[in-house]
Amino acid sequence: MNLINNGKLDFSQLESITKKPKLFTRDKVNFWQDPYISEHILYAHLDDDSDEGSRKYETIIKSVLWLSEYMDLPKGARLLDLGCGPGLYSEHFHGQGFKVTGIDFSQNSIDYAKEEAKASQYDIEYLCQNYLEIDYSNEFDVITLIYGDLCVLSHQERDLLLTKVRKALKPGGYLIFDLFTKQYFNKGHENQSWYLSREEGFWKEDEHLLLHEHFKYKKEKVRLEKYTLIMSDGEMQSYHIWKHYFSLKRAKEMLHEHQFILRDFWSDLCGTPYKIESSWIGMIAQKPLK
Repeated sequence: MNLINNGKLDFSQLESITKKPKLFTRDKVNFWQDPYISEHILYAHLDDDSDEGSRKYETIIKSVLWLSEYMDLPKGARLLDLGCGPGLYSEHFHGQGFKVTGIDFSQNSIDYAKEEAKASQYDIEYLCQNYLEIDYSNEFDVITLIYGDLCVLSHQERDLLLTKVRKALKPGGYLIFDLFTKQYFNKGHENQSWYLSREEGFWKEDEHLLLHEHFKYKKEKVRLEKYTLIMSDGEMQSYHIWKHYFSLKRAKEMLHEHQFILRDFWSDLCGTPYKIESSWIGMIAQKPLK
């Protein structure tokens, strides 16, 4: 889309991009595969001073140790890390004796993970793939979806993924995941802000104007962070980051709908007891033996 028509600024198009999108409107381009953006996503994953891309190193270690002890599986148990990013959890689960496969849609993150595994002589399989397209059957003892990955999917995508995850698990296999709660968004209100980026930014290397909008979909329990870039030549591109939040009741219903047995839940994946005011719900569920 271009804001300039016959040499003039087309205000009707500018107005259209500020309207509230339909629920789960998708981007016209996949930013996970954009070389520039995915490189900055990788930087965010590796920034241990922030929780923007991944949780901090200390928290990751604590989670892996807690979950490994909780499951108490034999060495060599197979673990599939969906949305593995640069392999931060995968490496530590490997260190606990798991045979790990990591899948992520960002080629930059997968390339980094492979290089790290090679340098450390870790036998970890990394695949660059959309995890909605996995097709395993009774292969894994554990599947992880960590840092709210289930929350960024549409309802249909989430149902599809949980169906595929259940198929991929061995009978008795574990599903480990965490979810945003409403409290995660306590400080989030519908708003709109602009800024001019004259230097290299997260979304684009060249000078651009960025419109950031935050929308609520109360009935569906969904929030949207929408970023629209306007370049100096009038070209525009929007990126939508959807976040569906859950109550404990709804999370339990979701597992029941997909025929999982809930084994435990916490305020995180480090074993912190659950409280109603928690920003996260960490859960471990199990595929029935029969």
